[in-house]
Amino acid sequence: MANKYGQVPVEQIGDGTALGYDAGTIDTASMFNSVGETMGSLWIEVYAKTAISIASGEYWYIEFQAYSADTAASAVGPFTNANKGGVIGASGTVENDAHQYLLHKTSADGALSFSLGDLICEFGIPDKMLRLKGYPYVQVTNITDKSSGSSETIDVLVVDRG
Repeated sequence: MANKYGQVPVEQIGDGTALGYDAGTIDTASMFNSVGETMGSLWIEVYAKTAISIASGEYWYIEFQAYSADTAASAVGPFTNANKGGVIGASGTVENDAHQYLLHKTSADGALSFSLGDLICEFGIPDKMLRLKGYPYVQVTNITDKSSGSSETIDVLVVDRG
């Protein structure tokens, strides 16, 4: 049965996830194990569970992260400086400072707002890179420098478009 966004999610990894106020990073409640070839059919969709308003002079980032284990504390992301397009056996140095942004609003940008239920962003899970590099666990994190409240929230779904 479709949810309020008209989707039948494979998994909901964030249900009412608060924005990361005061520059605190907020992870989705759980990780999704994307192991196995999905042929690009798995997507992450981020919706506004409440109305969201980010003023000019404030920033908000939503990032995709992938890990080798189901806890972020025990894993690092899959980004390397020599991944050779996901070739089996490729090597390189892990780049902990690499990010895949789903949304990137800087403090220099104008105001940004979403109404309740709006699709904020969507992203195809890069299963080939993650599978070959051994990073099948995915999650979404968000951070903003807003200084007030935690009433603004997002929902994060994994959907199969295959």
